[in-house]
Amino acid sequence: MRERGWVEGKNLVLDLHWAHGDPSRLPALAAGIVRSRPDVIVTASNTVHLAVRRETSTIPIVMFTGSDPVAAGLAASLARPGGNVTGVTGFFDAMPSKMLEIAVPFVPRQGRIAVMADSTFSTPGMRARIRQDLERAAGSAGVTLEFLDVGTADDVARAFATLAARRPAALIVLPGAMLFALGARLVGSAEPLAIPVIYPFEEMVEAGGFISYAMDLLESYRRATRYVDLILKGASPGELAIEQPTSLRLAINLRTAKALGIAVPPSLLARADRVVE
Repeated sequence: MRERGWVEGKNLVLDLHWAHGDPSRLPALAAGIVRSRPDVIVTASNTVHLAVRRETSTIPIVMFTGSDPVAAGLAASLARPGGNVTGVTGFFDAMPSKMLEIAVPFVPRQGRIAVMADSTFSTPGMRARIRQDLERAAGSAGVTLEFLDVGTADDVARAFATLAARRPAALIVLPGAMLFALGARLVGSAEPLAIPVIYPFEEMVEAGGFISYAMDLLESYRRATRYVDLILKGASPGELAIEQPTSLRLAINLRTAKALGIAVPPSLLARADRVVE
């Protein structure tokens, strides 16, 4: 989706497009946006940030989600980005391990947990670090992991076919804009597995998913608008520190738990920011 607006005579493009499983469309989309000469471009996900950044080093780019912009080459540092990219990241380094911690009580000892990772979301180095952290945490918890990297909607379909054949005890879906774009389709694809699934977006619990551990996207949008306001008033994006999430939300769908025949531990329910009953 692409929306255009004008704020006090300023041309603002909100690039909310995740290519819906077809990243090959991004270069042309980014080039078209830059040719329209907006004053600010708002982007989601590292794939989109990088596609737009390749087209312009002068038009301010405001991120409202993403991961490790320094490692991705988008910024010199979080405190002083130095270029034309600033905004809000959407990822805690500890988030995957926390998702694993949530999944473990629903898995038997030595059980196998599948981990679906959006390969377009972060840098190869960050994905390797996440995998190492998860494997270390899994070893301590007495479970094993199976990793499934996906970059397109077709990859996701193939991954679910693999999961149906191998039958893991649980599934963790790590954050990714492409996966978010699939939305309720992703939840529907997981439903026949009849296993606990930990999602990275609260919207997926609203669509019937079991549990989510996620950043507050609405709050991220609000924080990104503050950057847009500052830039339209003359601030340099290179001087605006990049922010990280201040908190993550735990949501639990008890209707789904009942359908799966799962008893949610009271201690986990007590931690929940939202319970769907």
